[in-house]
Amino acid sequence: MTSDVVAKTVSIWEALDRWGKSLPGWQKFAVSYAVRDGKLSEERIGEAYTIFQRGALLSTDAAPLPVIPDSITGRPDSTDSSPLVIAAIKNPVSVNAIPASAELHFGNGLTIVYGHNGAGKSGFARILSAACFSRSRQKIHPNVYDIKSEAIPASANIMIRRGQGQEETLSVTEGTEHPVLRRVSVFDSAIATVHLAQETPFGFQPVGFDVFDEVVRVIEAITKRLDDEIVKRRSENKFINIFIGESGIKTEIGTLSKDTDGAALRELAVYGETESMLLEEIDTQIAELKSKSPADLIKQRSDARKDIDNLTKRVAGLLHELGADACRAYEEQVSVLKLKIAAAMAASLSGASSADLKKTGSTTWETFAKSARQLGREEKDSYPQVGDPCLLCHRPLDEPSASLVQRFWSFLDDEARVAAEKANALLNATVERLKKSDLVLLPADGRMRADLLKVVPALVRTIDELAAQLASRRDQIVDYLERRNASLPERDIVTPNVTIDASRQALDDEIKQLNENSVDEALSVRQAEHILLRHREVLSQNIDDICAYIENQKWISKAITARRSVSTRFVTEKQKDLFQTLIEGNYKDRLKQECGYLDAVLPVEFKARGSGGKTMRGLQMQGGHKPHEILSEGEQRAVALADFLTEVNLNPSSAGIVLDDPVTSLDHKRKRKIAERLAREAKIRQVIVFTHDLVFLSRLIDVAKDNGVELATHWVDRGVNNAPGHVKLDDCPAGSDAYKTPHRAKESLAKAKKAIGQIRVDNVRAGASALRQTLEEIIIRDVFKGAVTRWDEQVKIGNLKGILWTNEVADEICLLQDDISRLIDAHSTSDEFGGGMPEPDELEKLIVRVEMMQIEAKKKRK
Repeated sequence: MTSDVVAKTVSIWEALDRWGKSLPGWQKFAVSYAVRDGKLSEERIGEAYTIFQRGALLSTDAAPLPVIPDSITGRPDSTDSSPLVIAAIKNPVSVNAIPASAELHFGNGLTIVYGHNGAGKSGFARILSAACFSRSRQKIHPNVYDIKSEAIPASANIMIRRGQGQEETLSVTEGTEHPVLRRVSVFDSAIATVHLAQETPFGFQPVGFDVFDEVVRVIEAITKRLDDEIVKRRSENKFINIFIGESGIKTEIGTLSKDTDGAALRELAVYGETESMLLEEIDTQIAELKSKSPADLIKQRSDARKDIDNLTKRVAGLLHELGADACRAYEEQVSVLKLKIAAAMAASLSGASSADLKKTGSTTWETFAKSARQLGREEKDSYPQVGDPCLLCHRPLDEPSASLVQRFWSFLDDEARVAAEKANALLNATVERLKKSDLVLLPADGRMRADLLKVVPALVRTIDELAAQLASRRDQIVDYLERRNASLPERDIVTPNVTIDASRQALDDEIKQLNENSVDEALSVRQAEHILLRHREVLSQNIDDICAYIENQKWISKAITARRSVSTRFVTEKQKDLFQTLIEGNYKDRLKQECGYLDAVLPVEFKARGSGGKTMRGLQMQGGHKPHEILSEGEQRAVALADFLTEVNLNPSSAGIVLDDPVTSLDHKRKRKIAERLAREAKIRQVIVFTHDLVFLSRLIDVAKDNGVELATHWVDRGVNNAPGHVKLDDCPAGSDAYKTPHRAKESLAKAKKAIGQIRVDNVRAGASALRQTLEEIIIRDVFKGAVTRWDEQVKIGNLKGILWTNEVADEICLLQDDISRLIDAHSTSDEFGGGMPEPDELEKLIVRVEMMQIEAKKKRK
């Protein structure tokens, strides 16, 4: 194949792909789907907004982000100009009501797929639109009458062939992309609306340049969503109204902003039983300050001051018993005891132990030995002597036995042993002393506790916490001393010196104030403490809402910053650049040429328009008129097709084109022009045309034959049970050469002779239908010598000279028409036409009659 394309230039799609590499994710997503879908749905815009939010740190949602296409167009490198054809569509699943067994094949040149509305033709076209490069990818719907198919995603296999290679199978589902298939471009009736925008001053947008308008629309939609969310999150700080009185918390709440430390506020918002009790105590103190005399108040605080001093001394004594230094002393005491026990065992049992008695020297053995010695001494002072009876078996003791008993008695009196016993007794005394230690510093029913609660309640809670710490520490020390293999506390005691000193100072300050007759000042301090606790309570009840308000302020601040980057400027600048480099050169010349091929009016003025601060460029009708004011609908569609073919021919990687009903709303003259143009295009690259227009079908076939274009025609019709998607390969209703002889009828006859039952009947009827179509072709081609043909406005008057009319041929044609129709209409329950099912021999006789009649019809007048 050769092409008359102009010198190679960068295509709009290649330029967009290069541009996309420099765009942030949300912009690349928007441009990608402006290319793929023409117009982004609200769902797509929402996905772009999600990507924008995540990139601007305006969302903490952990859900997976929408997938951003790897490239803007999904098309391969434009340098790939290797041969490629789509060979077939097979195994369609959940594609309209097309059966899964349906197959549609395509030739290397021009393939025409005919089908009337509702026959299933569009289902195949949608498969190619979804898989190839299309600007208006239509959703593939399942069979609406099959409930099960609703849950099955649409899919199909597309067979391709690269060069002279073997066929490859590409599995296609909605949303998947095969870059190689993007080398095939799709044009349908919806494409015209992408190029021709009647609502703007421009009558025409060059292919691909509508993307810029759409991206601007998406940016404006994202901006509106962002502005709406800013307005929704922006609210007045009314929290200050719920804090009665003045405090540091109220001051902080009154100045809430993005810089407010929410974590610090949450710490202040802790309010529980302890704080509630403290509030009650402060209320009691306030009541006392209001009801008691200064002298009574001074005495109360002076007594509390003394109690604190006494409490401090007691705590110091306990620290001496339980502190880090004491723990080191306890550890040393245990270590000494272990050494003395080991020495006692080593010194006294060396000659008294036995390999057969493992517990000699144990505590149980020691108890036994002491009891035995006491019993022996009670028997006589000199026990044991040789000959004395054994205390257990009563047998006389021999010399070795008496000597062994005496060694046992000596072990009990050994100095090392005595030292070990004293060390153990000392340790036991330490344990008993610790166990008896009174660690309840402020008994619940004690006077000191009651008095301190009235003036320094916070100190009481601190002392209770210290007492609990001391008790736990004491228990751990006792466990260590008793078990001797446990662990001592690792850290020293944390003493509340700061709190104690603060309580002393507070009491001293109050005593001073009261001595100066300043009860009001002391009262003011307590009331401030009361307000602060109340504000902490209110804060705890509203902290979640307050923190949410702070987060909203932070979000709004980031959103305002991010909004500055949401501009259409990057779009208009790129559009201006590409318009100058792509449109005002080769493109304009080629578009003019294509419009001439299609007899279409070229919108020759290249203008810029301003809108809302944007400057967009396009091709405008002369005089600034809108397209619908000057161009008919057919002319508009012709311009759109011319633009489509311009881009295809300027892109060296374009391997083929698919056109779905390209001549809707066009008159017969322009249909002829488009047929001629597509036939020429089929000599350059693969062309696949879906149509329901018989006139256009007929013209395409004639032009393809006249230009020597490789041609394939298929017919998509309704089949068994009127189900759509039945494909009749190498067939079509428009003057097909396949029916100029009874060849098709003979094929069905051969199948009928080999079949039985309903299959035989169906083949007979199919043969009769083919024969009837052959009869019609004979009338057009042979009887009237092609003077008048179907779907052609031209009458070939010169062909009338060849007509040889005979009544015999005319009568036989009429009889054959009746007899063939009877065979088609015959059925088992009627004998109106002779009864019974149609048989193969009846079809065979009719074929013979047609062949004989055709011989006569072909004769020409001399």
